[in-house]
Amino acid sequence: MCTATTSGVWRTVPSLAVRCDSICGHVVSCAVTAAAGVGRSAEQIPDLTRRHARRTNALTAQLTDIALFLGGRAGANLCGRLAVTTGKDTLLRLLRALPVPAPESVPCLGVDEFAVRRGRTYATILVDMNTRRPVDVLADRTAHTFAAWLRERPKVQIVCHDRAGTFRNAAHAGAPQARQVADTWHLLHNLAEAVERVVGRHRADPREPLTAQPNQDSIRPPAGVHPTALDELDMHGRPRPLVARTRERHQQIHERIERGDSLRAIARELRLSRGTVLRFARAADVEQLLVAATHRPSVIDEYRLYLHHRWMERCTNAAALTREIQQLGYRGDVNTVRRHLRPYRTGTIPADALCPI
Repeated sequence: MCTATTSGVWRTVPSLAVRCDSICGHVVSCAVTAAAGVGRSAEQIPDLTRRHARRTNALTAQLTDIALFLGGRAGANLCGRLAVTTGKDTLLRLLRALPVPAPESVPCLGVDEFAVRRGRTYATILVDMNTRRPVDVLADRTAHTFAAWLRERPKVQIVCHDRAGTFRNAAHAGAPQARQVADTWHLLHNLAEAVERVVGRHRADPREPLTAQPNQDSIRPPAGVHPTALDELDMHGRPRPLVARTRERHQQIHERIERGDSLRAIARELRLSRGTVLRFARAADVEQLLVAATHRPSVIDEYRLYLHHRWMERCTNAAALTREIQQLGYRGDVNTVRRHLRPYRTGTIPADALCPI
């Protein structure tokens, strides 16, 4: 507040913390005549305050830096520790008051989409591939928006994207002079997926038992069970229910696709999620899906052989076995060991079963 006196006006202006007090100075000089009582003249001290400012320039600069580095709420907490009273909304207003930097030319542009709300709202981020810094964020991921952005920046020479059709078409329309390339991450990701598909088709070829079996006929499936491949058996020669269910779902989904049903209708009819239906529809064959069905990793995989030998040695206490394999590096809990030993207890795996393969 300002207090008028016969000699001038005193104004308290918060500044940088000095012994936890604000600096109080005679920053405005006034000439008040007793006769008129209204004549005043005000002057600003250079580099200290601005007109109508509630803070000094130095404090405003400090608060702006804090807002840039920490944001609103965290910046307000830090200001409280620095004996500067302010709120998160004030810091956010300082951020919004900063001038927008002039756009620079981006010869090599990277573009990708990201989820604002997964499955519903998506946006597009643009990155300068030379500086690895974001350039702009578009409100959606449509080709029209991206093409309009490119038309305003004719100096773009390279567009790096994930080979999605939307970005490819937008680059052709908005920057026909630019060369389109695939970024390294998506190249390696696509290569890994291709290798996984190839290995999945031939996964039975290199498979060999971990231990020598005295008689290969002993690993035949039980009577009455005729699986199409040995991979459809678990480690003890039992048929895998997940494999049969995967084959059945693959057949049902592709029959309905050939019939012309939509993915949403198939998901509703089979009571599956749309993502599951889409994954089955994209699979070239059922063998690609069986890779995940028959080779699901588990924290106990490395200790199956040890547990089998210990069970054959009549050590059937799950807690004791858990402590033993924990000394070997097992990081799971006793419940996982109990689930693994349940077929042994119920007799599904006979007492003289062969070592798991």
